Amino acid sequence: MLTVNQTKNALLDGASIEEEPYTSPQDSDEFFESLDKPAKEPTKLEPRNTFIRAGVLTTVRGSAYMEYGNTKVLAIVAPPKELLRASARRMNMGVLNCYVNFAAFASGDLDSVTERERHLSGMLTKAMEPVVCRTEFLNFQLDIRVLILDDDGCLLSTAINCCGVALVECGISTYDLVTASTACIYRDHVFLNPSAKIEELARKHRRGSNAVQEHGLIITASMDTFEQIALCKQYGYLSIVTYIKLLDYTLAVNKSLRQLVRGVLTKRVKEQHELDLREKAESALEDQRLEEIIEKLKKQGPEEFIQSNIREDPYVKRQ
Repeated sequence: MLTVNQTKNALLDGASIEEEPYTSPQDSDEFFESLDKPAKEPTKLEPRNTFIRAGVLTTVRGSAYMEYGNTKVLAIVAPPKELLRASARRMNMGVLNCYVNFAAFASGDLDSVTERERHLSGMLTKAMEPVVCRTEFLNFQLDIRVLILDDDGCLLSTAINCCGVALVECGISTYDLVTASTACIYRDHVFLNPSAKIEELARKHRRGSNAVQEHGLIITASMDTFEQIALCKQYGYLSIVTYIKLLDYTLAVNKSLRQLVRGVLTKRVKEQHELDLREKAESALEDQRLEEIIEKLKKQGPEEFIQSNIREDPYVKRQ
């Protein structure tokens, strides 16, 4: 039987809001009335305007950058490293650690940054563990680091998408491509890919007078090939019917994102293949040039070859 439990809002506690926008239920009502409200039943299950780039950093093997609307995330994956003997434990799979950090300019509330980073790191680790083939690097540790450059909602789902691309770029074995999205409900209106202020509105709603009314959000990370869910995070008061409805919405958005991610990775492979061909051609030309020099050395001898390649400096006057 499907059960819905109310949990602490670890994700929304990490939303980057410059200042407290809702100090009273009246402020929440005024902001909600000013919104361009979507239909109660969304017809277009599509992601935000999205930009993804793999291999943005040349100093690391796996990296990716993603813009999901105004939310900007950078992910870095380092190759697995062997665990120290003191910390190594008998286990049948490797260790995966995710670390989330906010850029200094990405958050207005510096007092809660550490707590927000800790919560997001834990949830990102839970989302990525079912994706990575950890049985292939026993007694090794894989670190994924995420830098939040800007947060305008859908922060956790954007980080999951970005990390999935970075893992493939790094060459880490995964069971499938992972994609994630967020859906929010407030006063019977469903917000797909909500902004940070709408997420905050759902959190502040519990303090108002209509606390019994359905409100909250759901974040879903899925692997479509095997029809598996890597992570499903729910916050707020949702009935079972509403929960399943929002889950279906997020899974539909995930499928659209999957096609986008596949296109980005396919383009990256083609670019890398063209780069390899160019490097091979340049290497072949260099080998040919060296062969010509060796042939001249054999025919002329070292001294004659050196004398034939000496050029006078045109700026030096002869005496």
